[in-house]
Amino acid sequence: MPLPRLALPLCLLAACTSFNAAADARHYSYVELAYAYQSTDWGPYAEESNMTFLASAEAFDYLHIHARYNNGDTYLPRGVIQDGWWTYGLGGHYYLNSRTSLLIGADRHELQSQSGRPNQRGWEYKIGVRHDINQQWRLTLEAGDHNVVVDDDTTFIFETLYQPRPKLGFVFRVRDYDKLDLSSYEIGARWDY
Repeated sequence: MPLPRLALPLCLLAACTSFNAAADARHYSYVELAYAYQSTDWGPYAEESNMTFLASAEAFDYLHIHARYNNGDTYLPRGVIQDGWWTYGLGGHYYLNSRTSLLIGADRHELQSQSGRPNQRGWEYKIGVRHDINQQWRLTLEAGDHNVVVDDDTTFIFETLYQPRPKLGFVFRVRDYDKLDLSSYEIGARWDY
């Protein structure tokens, strides 16, 4: 059989195998409550401790919607004091196999400000990868670009998830904003559904 004719059946077989393996994977359906320690890397301002709530839901095999709320009172550049920070968005994901998926996303940020400052709004676009090391450990790496408070800023997220039980997990996450000079260290409990 010539190579071009052999390539089509092999591609179809690979796609079906990847889809069947991905059908069992659920990386994007969860609710989470986390403690966040936010460190401002600039100025005389002290670190803040607060709570973060996250939720995500998979839909149509390749899409997920997600939301995050952080109730911090953190000092940010340009005199902005965070009074609460909503993030919500839509993402796409593709399972390479049952253990690894690629993701992209577009998020809307709504940052409520204190002290009479105007509220801040902006967009973030991100890419990333999630990988199950084994049945109990998962790593996630994301990189993005946003324009909240400062323009054209880079974000990085590193997340590790430990799941002692199939639906229950414990998360450690570092969320870093470059020009915003903010690092958030988060530890929480996650329930997959």
